[in-house]
Amino acid sequence: MDLFDTHCHFDAADDIAAILERARAAGLVGLVAVGGDDAANAGARLAARLAPGFAFPALGLDWSCASAPDADDAAQLAAAEVGVSPASAQSAIAAGEIGLDYSHGPTAAEKAAQRALFARQVAAAAEAGLPCSVHSREAEEDTLAILRECVSPTLAAEGRAGSLHCFVGPASFAERLLPLGFSFGLSGILTFRNADSLRAAVPAIPRERLLLETDSPYLAPVPMRGRKCEPAFVAHTVRVLGKILGIEPDEAASITTENAMRLFCPKARR
Repeated sequence: MDLFDTHCHFDAADDIAAILERARAAGLVGLVAVGGDDAANAGARLAARLAPGFAFPALGLDWSCASAPDADDAAQLAAAEVGVSPASAQSAIAAGEIGLDYSHGPTAAEKAAQRALFARQVAAAAEAGLPCSVHSREAEEDTLAILRECVSPTLAAEGRAGSLHCFVGPASFAERLLPLGFSFGLSGILTFRNADSLRAAVPAIPRERLLLETDSPYLAPVPMRGRKCEPAFVAHTVRVLGKILGIEPDEAASITTENAMRLFCPKARR
């Protein structure tokens, strides 16, 4: 069973080499090591350096960086990194993690800063011809507005504009993102006892837009709840996805891995 984790984070303090080895042993053929701030970007680069051709880095600044005093300068630097040094194993294959999060009650000014940071990086990715790994929480309308304005029309038409990271529904949100060329990352939340609404939304998404992810070190799936999540755990999520779709786990793995390679690693497709 060939698996692909499209969204995981690495801490430079962890034994990244051992985590990558366990991922390979679990059947992974690749993963996207995702940034989001200086530490996460460093972890993504390190994973890519340790496992070229297996760990592919996405670099960017997420919503939590938007209100920093030097956020504008940081956004410019993050945008400049997207697609740089194409011959390097550490070259970004996507902009990520980027996006909006209004769940903690940001002020109007803070929301505006998030939108500016997000839009700048989506535009940079569009210019570089690269997808985005997008975080959106309680910010559907603003997320859609920015993507509609900034996403590459070419990538949208190809269905390669990006992934909505950690999709939790509703299906109506997915329906509005599909024409923009987005796919949908399904995390360990899919296995949670209280995730019936998510499991009900998945069949409405075209199979060619379904992805697997862990968001490690967070959101460990059942039966690994309570443990620090890592990419190897995506093997548990694919079994639940197979049940939802009425297919064998091997077929669910094949579909989602092909989708991941097409979206994030088109030049490395098997």
